Amino acid sequence: MRIAIISTPFIRVPPAGYGGTELFCYELAEGLSARGHEVTLFATGDSSVACRRRSLYASPCWPPTPEDEVNHVAWAASEIAREDRFDLVHLNSPIAVPFTRFLRVPAVHTLHHASCDESSRVYAQHPEVAYVAISERQRSLEIALPRSCVIHHGVTPARYPTSLSDEGYLAHLGRYAEEKGTHLALDIARAAGMQLRLAGRAHPRDRPYYLREVAPRLRESGASDLGEMDHDRKVALLRGARALLCPLQWEEPFGLIAVEAMLCGAPVLGFRRGSFPEIVDEGVTGFLAAPGDGARLAALASGLARFDRAACARRARERFSSAVMVGKYEALYRAVSGPRRAQGSRAA
Repeated sequence: MRIAIISTPFIRVPPAGYGGTELFCYELAEGLSARGHEVTLFATGDSSVACRRRSLYASPCWPPTPEDEVNHVAWAASEIAREDRFDLVHLNSPIAVPFTRFLRVPAVHTLHHASCDESSRVYAQHPEVAYVAISERQRSLEIALPRSCVIHHGVTPARYPTSLSDEGYLAHLGRYAEEKGTHLALDIARAAGMQLRLAGRAHPRDRPYYLREVAPRLRESGASDLGEMDHDRKVALLRGARALLCPLQWEEPFGLIAVEAMLCGAPVLGFRRGSFPEIVDEGVTGFLAAPGDGARLAALASGLARFDRAACARRARERFSSAVMVGKYEALYRAVSGPRRAQGSRAA
């Protein structure tokens, strides 16, 4: 099949650091290309992918603005319509959905963010689009969509070599934000009597929270803030971690960092919120506590010295490899495009 994937104008593909949507686009584009499909990725000019790439912006537009996203999506849609060579277009932003009116090919849209009224109204106006939720919990919180399914994210296991031993510290990676529970991760590590290594950054809108809740705790606890990391440093940190702390304060649609940790052999410790009951296999890839029960997570962290890291990584490979994810999208593309357009696609 000839597939157009529209990424964002905000972060390169694959991301150098933060960037869940862009990592998804990378894994999907690479996986589909490896299966023989002709993929064109609309992304930033500094992106590095094996497939064909088209770019409006030479470098990422950061911080994100709606204007840049509209420009990027409108340009991509116009190019797709002008070339008239694709069998299907894959969208990754609600802003892109209305532009399907100008395209003569079926559209798939992956929902990457929590439900909001503005996006839901757009979805309701476009029932012809095939919508993909990234967790059952995300779909349950969205409006009823006539054409929807759930496909969990996946990554390439080879990029996350498993470590069967750890260095005794806890890790917390990603965006420093109240909904991510960064301040609670510091409290939990301190209660467990363990070192915490943070890796990430606070986005501009989260800066007041960081200064108010995170910075003072960092000074008091002796935890280390390592800043945002590239892929290799992130994997090294996860391989050495006894566990990944994810004390979420919101209904997160999916947690890619949790999957990355599991593949490295590090179990996930978090609250029973959002997608985590779907992602974490209790006792195998991690442990969950009731929302707000940081004491329970601290107690669990203290007892992980003999955790079976090999079994953790094995289960993660079975459930969350890019091959599993790409196979499900490939089947969806066939169903959406119809048998005539899908004749040239390879079996999953």
